[in-house]
Amino acid sequence: MPKGGSLLGGNAGSALSGNQHCFSPDWLRDTRVWGIAVQMYELRSERDWGIGDFEDLAAVCSIAAGEGADFVGISPLHALFTADPDRCSPYSPSSRTFLNPIYIAVDRAPGYSSILQDSEAKLNVRLSENVDYDAVQRLKIETLRDAWSNWRRDLSRDDEFSRRSFNAFVSDEGAALRRHALFEALSHEMVAKGRGAGWRSWPEPFQRPGSVVVTVFAANHKSEIEFHQWMQWIAHLQLKDVAAQAVASGLRLGLYLDFAVGLSPDGSATWSKPDAYLQGFSIGAPPDPFSVHGQNWGLAVPSPAPHQQESDAVADIRRVMQYAGLVRFDHVMGLWRLFAVPEGRPTSTGTYLHYPFAEALNAIAIESQRSQTVVVGEDLGNVPDGFREVLSHVGMHSYRVMYFEPEISTERADPMHPQSLFCLSTHDLVPLGGWWKHDDIALRHSLGLLDESGIAIESSNREGLRSALWLHLFGEKMESTNVAKAEALQQAIHSYAAGLDSKLFAVRLADLLGDERPTNVPGTDTSYPNWRLKALCPIEHWRTLPTFISIVESVSQKRPRSDRAGSVAEHS
Repeated sequence: MPKGGSLLGGNAGSALSGNQHCFSPDWLRDTRVWGIAVQMYELRSERDWGIGDFEDLAAVCSIAAGEGADFVGISPLHALFTADPDRCSPYSPSSRTFLNPIYIAVDRAPGYSSILQDSEAKLNVRLSENVDYDAVQRLKIETLRDAWSNWRRDLSRDDEFSRRSFNAFVSDEGAALRRHALFEALSHEMVAKGRGAGWRSWPEPFQRPGSVVVTVFAANHKSEIEFHQWMQWIAHLQLKDVAAQAVASGLRLGLYLDFAVGLSPDGSATWSKPDAYLQGFSIGAPPDPFSVHGQNWGLAVPSPAPHQQESDAVADIRRVMQYAGLVRFDHVMGLWRLFAVPEGRPTSTGTYLHYPFAEALNAIAIESQRSQTVVVGEDLGNVPDGFREVLSHVGMHSYRVMYFEPEISTERADPMHPQSLFCLSTHDLVPLGGWWKHDDIALRHSLGLLDESGIAIESSNREGLRSALWLHLFGEKMESTNVAKAEALQQAIHSYAAGLDSKLFAVRLADLLGDERPTNVPGTDTSYPNWRLKALCPIEHWRTLPTFISIVESVSQKRPRSDRAGSVAEHS
């Protein structure tokens, strides 16, 4: 931790000097574990509805546990816009408080009957090359509406129990759930009238949740509002069940969930509490080697005033942790500062806003202990001096990516800090196969994201790291004729990475399946199918793939699970 309060300033240093510390199970002190990281939407199965769902996730957890893993990581599950399915980035949510109902396993919902489903539509979305969000959302929402109607009419004793459960959920979630459901109902109404799903495109009176017209709308659409509350209840129950199944199957850390850094500026959260956000600004990042012009993420900028954000943020963190044994905070530097870019202006005109850092860390530590959840902070990009030391001080794991750690292939001592989660790549980077072939460099050039000089610089850097890795792994100079060794490359790199000192190691599903396509290409919108690529094969076939078998075997040998004792307690 830096001395003199150079990073934290003021009384923050004394606030961190207390006993608040993120949870870590005793058994993790003397062992290293691994898990599989997947994108929820990419999951395919013999029963899917065109997109991965919670039932598919349970199957993944069972497979991972059987292979000796201790967690399954997934993309954020935050609520998006059901009225505009093509707004599909999990990192630009409408609300971090609630869940995305598109991941509901419809055929496991109360009131569901196979008679209700459109079999042809289901087959079409299952066979589509990429996720067809519009068709999937339409099919699942329509089927869920029918199931909800059935559920409301069912007067059996079992259903009476579920009705009490639903009523308790609505009561516990209170005004936050009602306002989110009201937003969703309004959003569908506005889209039907030719407007956008986000509130900024609505007529001015509807942009304020407490206005007379919104109050009248709510009174006239009680059933529709209840339907959206019902979907949140179903999503909650199914995710809660998966979390319990994950631990029961042998995953000692269970689910590894992602907490996005920000929110869409026109979604449920900013509509519900507009005073908690600054108007006219969006979150971004200043220029760096990865993005020479800087980045504008188009996310709402929270107010730096502590009273505007603290209680809501803590509540959102608590909701995510109730399902997870491991949580990653996306762009964790945002707890201390965020780069605010004026809307409509170049990124270079942005500036940093500072937030009550120590208070945020203490709140996270308290919730981590309460839920017994291990915490990872994604500390990539512009990391202030001393920042990682502060995270380590409160027991938060760092997040390290092989592509950004060229020194790991040198002969010097292992530089990987034990208190970290290590992976080869992330959702914003190309999988290993494509990275090795420079496919991502060529793709970014074809999309206008890299000029000729950029290609030369990145290609040179890539060659240096490839050559160093090859020499380190195989003890010989890399030659273009070394084709035979290329077949063992995936296994060798994963085995080497699994042998590093990081407590946590995440293996990407794309690498396990031999997929070389990037999940998301930052800086693109419609020019690349971001967040839409399906896995190369269904879950039921994973264990038959030579790549899956070889990587899993090599990783589990380096990080063996001697027993299944000491699992994180089931979250309730």
